[in-house]
Amino acid sequence: MSGAADELPSGDDPSPNSVLTGTIGYLNADGTLGTLLQGAIFGTLVSVFTGGVNLIQSIVGLITAPIDSLGEATEATIDATIIEPLSIISEGAAASAESIANQFGPFAFLVGLGVLLAGFWLIIQFLQEDETSDTFVVPGFPDIPFVGVDEENDEG
Repeated sequence: MSGAADELPSGDDPSPNSVLTGTIGYLNADGTLGTLLQGAIFGTLVSVFTGGVNLIQSIVGLITAPIDSLGEATEATIDATIIEPLSIISEGAAASAESIANQFGPFAFLVGLGVLLAGFWLIIQFLQEDETSDTFVVPGFPDIPFVGVDEENDEG
């Protein structure tokens, strides 16, 4: 057998004319029909199994794609609702700290601590008021302590 007879047509060029020409050339170069049929059967089986693997991968991809998208959407929602507002707060705190440090110099820590404690005191006073709902309503306008009608003076 010559070099051409050792090579079966691979079908790399998908046109039917090139495959037929390659097959005829293989048989004319002392290629055996048994080897040609064996290659054709093996190629067909490989194609069927490759198609089956691709089908299974497509089904798995169909199932996992929404789950992956849900995970990404959850991550984006958490970033948008928790992480980004926290960065706004931290940037505001950094700007306030720099401003206090520039204004009060070495006493900036004491002034910052006093402002923090005053803020906590206001929140505690707000939550202890009987006229308030004792909850923070973010979208609406919350009750403000010391503003409003005194319930004891309204009776009778």
